Amino acid sequence: MQSEDKNEIQHLPDIGRADSNEGEKVAPFDNSHIQIQSVDKLTPFQAAWRFRRIGFFCFLAAFSAGLDGFQGEPFYGSIVANKGFIQQFAPPGTTVLDAQWVSIWGGLSSTFQCLAQIAMVFLTDRFGRRPALWLTWVLLCSSVLAESLVTTNVGWMGAKILAGAGIGAMQATLPLYINELSPTQIRGFFTEAYTFWYVSGQLMSAVTLQRLGVTNPYDFRLAIYTQWGMIGGLAIIYLVLPESPWWLVQHDKIDKARKSLGRLKRGVPDYDVEVELAVMRNTIDEQRARAQQTGPIPLKMIFRGLNGKRLIIALWPKLCQQFVGLSVFNNYATYFFQIAGNKDPFLVTIILSCCQLLSMCFTMVLVDNWGRRPLTVYGYMITTLADFGMGAVGMYDVAGNEKLGSLLVFFACLATFTTTSSSAIGYAYLSEIPKQDFRAKSAGWGLAFPNFFSIMFSFVTPYMLKGTTSGFPGWGVKTGFFFGCTGVIVCTVSWFIIPETARRTPAEIDEMFESRVNLRKFKGYKTEVQRELDEQEHVAELRP
Repeated sequence: MQSEDKNEIQHLPDIGRADSNEGEKVAPFDNSHIQIQSVDKLTPFQAAWRFRRIGFFCFLAAFSAGLDGFQGEPFYGSIVANKGFIQQFAPPGTTVLDAQWVSIWGGLSSTFQCLAQIAMVFLTDRFGRRPALWLTWVLLCSSVLAESLVTTNVGWMGAKILAGAGIGAMQATLPLYINELSPTQIRGFFTEAYTFWYVSGQLMSAVTLQRLGVTNPYDFRLAIYTQWGMIGGLAIIYLVLPESPWWLVQHDKIDKARKSLGRLKRGVPDYDVEVELAVMRNTIDEQRARAQQTGPIPLKMIFRGLNGKRLIIALWPKLCQQFVGLSVFNNYATYFFQIAGNKDPFLVTIILSCCQLLSMCFTMVLVDNWGRRPLTVYGYMITTLADFGMGAVGMYDVAGNEKLGSLLVFFACLATFTTTSSSAIGYAYLSEIPKQDFRAKSAGWGLAFPNFFSIMFSFVTPYMLKGTTSGFPGWGVKTGFFFGCTGVIVCTVSWFIIPETARRTPAEIDEMFESRVNLRKFKGYKTEVQRELDEQEHVAELRP
């Protein structure tokens, strides 16, 4: 505890801690008060109405992900099939992009996306969530400016580097920020809203490029210019978003945390900001007290022991998406269907984007009621089956065969629907599983590590699909077999390590990990507070 904040602590309710002045004993930590939110009987719908002001800010934050989606890999995966783009960037005298440059663009974008995710953990922890969001804005603005001006392959590579860094920075910051603002009962809903608007942006990019291909196929920069409107909207949103109360309390900025909570929960019936401040402070203090027993905590500790276990669990859903074929039916969807002989790959991209949007509507409704685990584990299992289906279709000549082409699109839609849902829940795990002190760092590394594999697949997927100049013929649609096999492996691991964290407070999750509860039994586990409350209710019922 920082000495300069002792006066602030005196204003908080006495809920199981005491300042250690003049040799006073520190009172035993009272876990029940940390878990006060978990025993709230509000349903998700009731919580959404009661905390509608918080919902407004979470909605704004999630809405800003639309630019992330518009400017993400599907946009670049589609624009490489635009006639004007090909005319500008293809080798002189040819009408086909150099596969090596396509690979470099995708690989470097993923590389800098990964680097940004790692770098942002230090900025978000040191300076706060809002400064991190503004850095995201600067990077994205710079990338759009570069895209609007460059005329060479090297120049487009630079634009892709900036875009990848901006996207990585946003992905490392926004879901974490939304998770820290959201009430426990609807935390999953608002975290998934981030991906909902992300895929909405993807759909907008697909529609924009589709219409451009019909009305003005050689002016690809029109699609790029539309991003300036989103950049302006992003600036307005970031101006009104408050700082995360969890970050403020973690850095002992109690007055600012009080103001932020008052702004977020103004008008909530029977709400006491001092009680919530104490709940948040006790959660963080308990984690610090446990950490101090082992001395100072270097960064490497997030990779060791129980923290390392929690990091692996947190990142696993995002890692899985790389091994079930995301690079094929999402990042390089247009390229994939071109190779498969589809006459209108842009239309297929729009269909897949609609599947993503429908998937997120489905996930947002069920994630807090049905839970995280079934949507994640079963979703990736279905994706793996769809991969094998695509590979089987690839055993035949798809080009010119409408029935096989339709079947291929069906399997791609199925894989897209389930992977979008399972991957989106990965953001919830990245924010919920790590301890508060490690949350930002774990979220950054948890995104960056899967992106190491995203970088690899960004480089190799075009070659897997189309082959190389050195003689490798490429697998084409049969690439589905490869990702089906790797999908079996990651799904098997998921069955054993993915826990259920829906509607659990940070303290409840800490208790279950500290108690070594079986990961598959998190859902039915009753915490110490829940058992005490059940006993009290039972005693009350027996009274005459």
